[in-house]
Order: sequence, then C-alpha cells, then structure tokens
Amino acid sequence: MIGASFCLPLRGQQLSWTQYQQMKDAGALPDHFTLPDPGHADAPPLSAERQHAAGAPKGGGLLNPCECWIQPDSSYQLAMQPNDDQSSSLITLPFNFNLYGDLYTTCYINNNGNVSFVNPYFTYSATPFPTTDFIMVAPYWADVDTRGDDGFGLNGGTVKYKITPTAMYVNWDDVGYYGLHTDKKCTFQLIITDGTDPVIGVGNNVSFCYKNMDWTTGDASQGQNGFGGIPSTVGANRGNGVDYIQFGRFDHPGIDYDGPFNNPDGVDWLDGQNFVFTTAVSTQNIPPIASSSFLCDTVRVCTGELVNIEMNFIAPEQDQVTVATSDGSSISNYQEISNTSGNINATIISQFIAQVADTGYHTITYTATDDGQPPLTTNVSIVLEIFYTPAQPPTITGDTVACPGQGVVLTASGGFDSYLWSNGYDGQSVLVGPGTYTLEATAGICRLASNTIVVTEGETPMPTIVGALYQCGNDPAVLTTDQPYDSYAWSTGSTADTILVQTGTYSVTVTNALGCEGASASVDVLTAPPPDAFFTVSPGTQVQIGQGFQFTDASTVSGGTITNWYWQFDSVATSNAQGPAFTFPGPGNYAVTLTVTTADGCTDSYTLIVTVLPDEIFVPNVFSPNGDHVNDALTFTNVQYFPGSDLKVYNRWGNLIYDNSNYANSWAPKDVPEGTYFYILTLQNGKSYEGHVTLLR
Repeated sequence: MIGASFCLPLRGQQLSWTQYQQMKDAGALPDHFTLPDPGHADAPPLSAERQHAAGAPKGGGLLNPCECWIQPDSSYQLAMQPNDDQSSSLITLPFNFNLYGDLYTTCYINNNGNVSFVNPYFTYSATPFPTTDFIMVAPYWADVDTRGDDGFGLNGGTVKYKITPTAMYVNWDDVGYYGLHTDKKCTFQLIITDGTDPVIGVGNNVSFCYKNMDWTTGDASQGQNGFGGIPSTVGANRGNGVDYIQFGRFDHPGIDYDGPFNNPDGVDWLDGQNFVFTTAVSTQNIPPIASSSFLCDTVRVCTGELVNIEMNFIAPEQDQVTVATSDGSSISNYQEISNTSGNINATIISQFIAQVADTGYHTITYTATDDGQPPLTTNVSIVLEIFYTPAQPPTITGDTVACPGQGVVLTASGGFDSYLWSNGYDGQSVLVGPGTYTLEATAGICRLASNTIVVTEGETPMPTIVGALYQCGNDPAVLTTDQPYDSYAWSTGSTADTILVQTGTYSVTVTNALGCEGASASVDVLTAPPPDAFFTVSPGTQVQIGQGFQFTDASTVSGGTITNWYWQFDSVATSNAQGPAFTFPGPGNYAVTLTVTTADGCTDSYTLIVTVLPDEIFVPNVFSPNGDHVNDALTFTNVQYFPGSDLKVYNRWGNLIYDNSNYANSWAPKDVPEGTYFYILTLQNGKSYEGHVTLLR
C-alpha cells in the first residue's frame, strides 16, 4: 500500500511516468519519489483514430424514468488520455464547492476514481475514511487502468467530464483495472454542485451514480483477478481526520452489505445505486442519507404501469439504527411491500399500479430518523405525474403446467414496443419452467404490468402394462394399463386403451390429463398352451334338498400347469378350492362354473347345471282359468323339478279330458265348464298324487 507520503509535497527520487509504470509493474517503487505534473505525462500520445475510438460515447441504458446516469455527449471532454494512476490538469470550477466548510474553486480528476482538491493523487491503493492524508470526493477509489489490454486505450474505458455554471460531471465509463485488465469493467459517475443545481436537488451538492460494477482491486493492491487485497473506498473526506462520510469498502463480488464501517462488502451491491447528499455540513452527526433510483425531479407514470420503488436510508455513523416511514396515501393502491429498519440502512420497498382515478400529480414522502445524539431526520419526496394512456396492459396466456424436463411457452399480447419478463428474459414469448411470472411491456414511454400467471410442475405418468402376457393357443393376448389415461400410443400404432396382440414385445406411451407424457417398460408376450376346463359331480347332477354335491376337478393342460381354480356356484357363492363340496340352500336348477388358470395366465371355463329336488309336490284344490293371470292354470308346486311327470284329468263321468306326459303347470282350459274334476299326477320315480280339484270361472 502506498503511504501517506505521496500526498505530501513531492520529494525524493525524480521518476518519469514511464519509470514509475515499470517500477509499479515490478512492485519496486521506492519509498520516496517525485513525478511530473499531470499535464506533462511522457506516455506516447494516441493517434487521432485511437483518440476518437477511446473517446466515443457508449450507448445503452435501461428504460427508467429516473436514471441517475447521464450519458456523456459532445459537451463532454476527456479528462486525460488512457493511462494508469494519472490525473487531469488543474480544472477551474465556476462555482464554490463546499467540502465540510472548505470552499474550493479548483480540482483535479484522478484516474483512480476520485476528484481531489489542493493536490492531484496517483495513489492506487485506497485507504478508509477519515484520514488526514487525502482531500477528495471518491465515488470509487480503486486502481483504475484505462490503457486497455492492448496498451493503447481502445477498450480500457474513458474518464470524461463537463462543467456547467453550477456543476461538474465526471464519468468513469466502462473502465478496466490494473494492469491492463479488461475482463471486468466498472461504470460510475460523480456530480458535484454548488448546492443550487436541481440536477441532484437543491440543498445537495454531491451525487454518486453506479451502473455495472464488476471489480474492486488491481494487481498492485494485492488483488487477484480483480478482487481481494486492499478494498476500494466510496465516500468523501475533508482531510482533517474528523469530517468525512464513508458509504463502504469493497473487495469481492456479491450483493452483501453490512454497513460503511465494518467488513468490506460485495461490489455488486453498488449496481444501480444512487447516493445524493451534501458535504456542506458538519460530520459530527449526519442525518440518514437517501439512496434510490427515483431521486429525481418528477417521475412520469402511465396508468396501468406497475411501479416498484425501493428507497434506502444509510446511517452514516457507526452503530446507529435508522427507522423510515413512507406516505403515498394519495395513490389508490399504494402499499409498502416491506419496511426494514437497521443499523446499516433502512429500506422501504413499495409498489402500486397506477389507476385511471390516479391521473395527475402525487407525492410520496419518506421520513428517516436515526438514533444519534441528537436524533436527526431526513425527509425525501418523490413527485409522480400519472397520466392516462389508452393502451391496455399486456395479457399473458399459455399452458400453466410444465411437465418434468420440459418447459411451457408463455406469450404476451401483441402491440408493444418491448417486453421484459420477471425472470429477466425479453421478447413476446418465453419458454419457462415452474414458477410465477409477470412481465412489463412498453408502449411509447409507458411500461405496463401484465397479469400474473403461475406455472406448476406436472406429474409424469408412469404406466404399467397389465394383462395376460401369454398368447394362449390361437387366442390373442389382451393388454391394457394399470389405470386410465387421456391418450395412448402403443408400439403397435394403436391409440386404443386396450389392444389385442400376438407373440412379441410391446410398450405404450401415455398422456395424462395435465398433458404430460410417460412411457411404460416393455413387456414380452409369449406363446403358452391353453387349459381345458372340466369337472365331475357326485352323487350326480340331481340331489334332494339338504343334500350336497362333491365337485372334482378334471381339467387338463398340455405342457403347462394349472395354478388357480375359481368356482362360481350360480349367484350363491364362490370357491378357490380345487375340489370343493357345496350344498345349495333350496330347490332349484343351478349353474356351476369352473374357471382354471395356468401358470402362464391362460384360462378356460366349464359350466354344468345341477338340480336340487324338493321333498314334496304341493297339490291345488281350486283354480280359475278366467284369463286374469291369477291362478289361471292347474299348478302343482315344485313339479318343475320332476321332468317327465304325467298328468291325467277326468270329469265326473270318468271321461279323460286332459293328458300330458311332461306336465309343466300349463293346463288352463277355456272350453271346460265349471265343476269338480279328478286328477292323477304320476312322477317318473313311480310316485303318484291323486285328488279332486274345483274349476271356477
């Protein structure tokens, strides 16, 4: 680290800038030396073409109604040629700049990220504030190297400035770091004023503005690849060891920040920051300092535009806690998303979507108070002009389910100039995975917020093919899946839910209700012999009521094994025994079915009708064949269980009037007169029933 002696009157060995650079590269600078004045550097001048390239203004910039960065234009001039550690010539200011009570009308722009008063500084390793060795305002004091990796300044960035009657602007634009490194760049800006210039607000006289900040440390400051070593410093220092402000020191990438007085922080925290403050005060007790990208005169907002405002208040004194509030009550849906107090900074994040009813001017007022002795308060107001635009906000459409390993395409409605999605992508359509998405679309100067769409992760179906995996004889195998799906694509080309197949290998790809696809494992269908189902019954196919049957399996299979027996005793009961006994509960004709299954899954069935006979036949004493379907026929209860029963009917004179050798309760005569008749019912077993029956109409 270069000592404070470099800020004292020059003394010691006289070095040219070339010698200085060679010794710095070699790490061999002496303890005491002098250098030529900044305006007499002995580096070779750039050609006109290289000067033009080095001084060409950079384009770009985000669409932001309150961008603190002011892009150099033709009114700017180079502060110095591409160099390392050099300074501008003495610059005269047409106004008084107040640095904690000291008024200055001249300054030097130092290549290494600061503006100094009294003396130029080539010191490349920054020290923390306060210090008695330096009088400077330092938006980013670090080892800036604008020579570029070719050594001629084509890509090392530029340091430019312009002066107005009340302000000086200095832009370090896309600058590299020592030595000759351009793999990482930093872009930052300093504005100093007399305190009356509205560009940073009346009452303020210093503004620090940052774009992309990618490095912290040069090689000669113990850095490696732009990080580590001696940290860079951000702040302002009077040079009396008392009056100063320090926003932080930075030595690594990242957005971590623990305050200006503690450990060094991540340089990415500076990206997009804007510090506006005044040095026309005593630093014994400084009120909280506001930082926001909305610190400008008036922010124009369109109806339908989503506005997110982040306001930070940094506590300049160590260990002070800052508490902040906001008031945007005149805006219909203004709300604070978060409000965090702290001894590093207080942060309020607020949000609203401008409505038609909000058209006009509004003010959001912020109040931040620290707990110093005495407590000090900072009041900041943001003026918004909300104006009506007929443009309708964009609408996002698309599938809301993303299948695993796949994305879905979300598309915004057309007619906008640009689109910026919440995941950082642009364009009217975007391929996304699961998550919550919105977008902002620009129409002219309006940036309109879309609806919110939530994409969830779908479930991949995992179909399993089920069915008999054997072709049994000439019968095809039946394949399906373990559960239903919306669509099917079998390896056979079929799209049915069930297929009939021959011997071979088969698979299926299915789509579920969410539109996600999944494929089954392949199955092999083999050839297997079918069984021949058969059984016998004893004591026979007919038994008396209360008597049971014994069923004996007699099924066969050639070249296979029967492994399962399934008996269906009509609708009464089932059994899986190989040879079950069964007694039916009452008389009747019953279908008994045996289904056998082989080890290969082949099946066959055999059905036999068995009969349970009743104990008795019940005879009638009267019937009325009058066609009313009630007791129309001569009915002998249970006669149906005795096929081949013979019925003879005689009138009172002994004449045979009806004879049926297989009576089934069917005699309902229409031409026989009323009266009493004699009958004889003879069963095949020889048993007979005789009696009289009365026929009535």
